[in-house]
Amino acid sequence: MNNEQLKINNEKKNKKIEAFKDKLFKAAKERGFADCEIYFANGSSFSVKVFEGELREYKNAGDAGLSFRGLYNGKMGYAYSEKIEDDVIPFLVENAAQNAEIIEDADIEDLFAGSGAYPSVKTYESSLSGVSAAEKIDLALRMEKAAKNADKRVESVDYCGLETGENETFIMNTLGLNVSEKSNYMSAYSYPRVRGGEQVKMNGDVWMGKYISEFDPEYVGKRSAEISLSYLGAKSVPTKKYKVIFTGEAMSPFLETFIGVFYAENVQKGFSLLKDKIGTKIAADIVNIRDDALLPDKPGSAAFDSEGVAAKNKSVIENGVLKTFLHNRKTAAKDGVEPTGNGFKPSFKSPVGISATNFYIVPSDKSQDDLIKEMGGGLVISEIAGFHSGTNDVSGDFSLSAEGYVVENGKKTGAVEQITIAGNYFTLLKEITAVGSDIRWLGGVCSPSVAVRELSVSGL
Repeated sequence: MNNEQLKINNEKKNKKIEAFKDKLFKAAKERGFADCEIYFANGSSFSVKVFEGELREYKNAGDAGLSFRGLYNGKMGYAYSEKIEDDVIPFLVENAAQNAEIIEDADIEDLFAGSGAYPSVKTYESSLSGVSAAEKIDLALRMEKAAKNADKRVESVDYCGLETGENETFIMNTLGLNVSEKSNYMSAYSYPRVRGGEQVKMNGDVWMGKYISEFDPEYVGKRSAEISLSYLGAKSVPTKKYKVIFTGEAMSPFLETFIGVFYAENVQKGFSLLKDKIGTKIAADIVNIRDDALLPDKPGSAAFDSEGVAAKNKSVIENGVLKTFLHNRKTAAKDGVEPTGNGFKPSFKSPVGISATNFYIVPSDKSQDDLIKEMGGGLVISEIAGFHSGTNDVSGDFSLSAEGYVVENGKKTGAVEQITIAGNYFTLLKEITAVGSDIRWLGGVCSPSVAVRELSVSGL
């Protein structure tokens, strides 16, 4: 399908939603609703997995639906449908009215008329939509071949594939809010299994972006093999405290696991130790953490949130000082502050919660090699497992299995396995001594490499 045909189809879809909205709002008003709103989401995904030069799995899926909410006798009622046809309008209106009548939440919820002006941010790359399924399969096969041919110790590439996806959102209400946005992405991964004597390792590499011209399947395949091979010969180390460098791929899940401590809803409910800490130093001076919705072509970029509030860039931690929590409209009203444009919902079926956009530690101009040289001796932690069971996202305590490399005299000298790292997230932020430049956007929560003064490591 060419871009012109895509444009025509999108225009037809927009007109259909507008017409449906008008009929739904009319029926809701007749039923006794005051203000009301629709939230329409349409998503599609394509994924392919390959193995031994052949297609292993092929999926092409879509998910679309609409949620309706409205004020009925002073309370907000909700209903949703995966079908966008006139015959579901009575169902939506009646269910929302019934839901409003049984709500016991004392918090008053209202709709938003709009931010007046919305920022321009690039979230969609049309050229990616024109890439055929055959081209995507070929890219995945080339990536696998490059990984397999990288070294004779590569036995197979057990996990190798590519995925693309598109998402579209419309929000319209009776107060005049009418916003829409499209986004898309592509990701690819390769995890080769390698053997060195009796030892077998499987690690790999991931790529994410929007421009097919920037994806080099041979490079990603070869790099994934090199990463797996680098872990051969791994052994444990003595139990003690070490100077540590977390690679970006290892630090990013730390940020994501504990990101909820910055969500205003958790703070207000007592599920975050950062309550009353705005303006307080909570990290090392060199630590700057931002949540920037307006970065072009990044995974979490958006012009507005699920409430229609204009998104923006914001400093969460600046030079170690906590500057803001992330708010939706309800939490902002409770704290007497402006919403930060972080009122997102994961699905059209879900209520509005809080979510970050592009949440990251601001990189410096130091490479990872620079950090290793400065550290002199210690460990580089590059792989961590057990975040779901080995962390307490309220207290910040963690105990996690890890892999990485030994550093001696400013150079990596061998791989490390069968170790456990333990500590506290809030202490970790204060113990950061250097930040790297090597940030890779493999999701909406990212970090470059960071050096930590010391960390407890259990091994031999």
